[in-house]
Amino acid sequence: MIIMKRYFVLFGCFVLLATSCKNDKKGTVNVEKALEVELDTTSKVIKFENSLFSIPSPYQLSILIKEIGANYNSELLNPSDNFKQYTSLFKKSINLGIYGADLAYLNIYEQSPSAITYFSVIKILAQDLGLSAAFSPKIFSRIENNIDNQDSLLFIMSNTYRDVDFFLKENQRQREGTLVLAGGWIEAMHILTKLAIETKSEQLIQRVGENKQPLENLIKILQPYYNESEDIEKLIEDLIDLSYEFDAVETAYKYVEPTTEPENKITRVHSETKIVITESVLKVIDSKIEEIRNLLIK
Repeated sequence: MIIMKRYFVLFGCFVLLATSCKNDKKGTVNVEKALEVELDTTSKVIKFENSLFSIPSPYQLSILIKEIGANYNSELLNPSDNFKQYTSLFKKSINLGIYGADLAYLNIYEQSPSAITYFSVIKILAQDLGLSAAFSPKIFSRIENNIDNQDSLLFIMSNTYRDVDFFLKENQRQREGTLVLAGGWIEAMHILTKLAIETKSEQLIQRVGENKQPLENLIKILQPYYNESEDIEKLIEDLIDLSYEFDAVETAYKYVEPTTEPENKITRVHSETKIVITESVLKVIDSKIEEIRNLLIK
């Protein structure tokens, strides 16, 4: 059984809704307190068979993408109308995660009208998965009333996803939660690799390479469901194929002489570890992620 810290259907994606609310400033909603979780925007920690795994948060990836100056691009997102063609539990769960990562991207770029549309789609998918009990009947009127107040809007959405999180935890819906997590990671990586190639940003390229181990972690937590459906089997096999492409990502270690402060009994380590990923390897990884993602959203 997969046990989550506050159960991972905050998806590593819905924690992303923190955006500009990271700081405790007067008049600013503190989403970390609102969610009542130990918020880690770098990764989500998952316990599986007494081992801890780290999966990067799409929120942090979205923040980085905006910080390097990449322009907003709606074509990177799964069109909201696509939800109408998702009929299986697998497709609904995986795309709930995909839309969650898209919602993070929209919020980072303050695309409020589109964010509301994607939130509506997520609500529909969640209801189809039997999660309607997690949504307050008044939630959408509150969202409409706060459409121009980003902090309040994010606070409302975040609390709604907290309710979904608790519902899944209490009702032992680990499989759906795992698929949501997988969808969020795949969509975040889709956006990340596309922009890494477009911008040639060293930061983004490095972040792509850093996902080698998280990918292996994701495969491990999906493995228990391998025989439950052909869709899950196909997804795991595709992710394993993707992991082979990541084998070409190398780690370079640069030794730097440490410095010592005898008076403070402190030794400072200055050595550096750098991810080495060539342009050709990056393009292969991007192509494979796109192939996986396109199968999931169609």
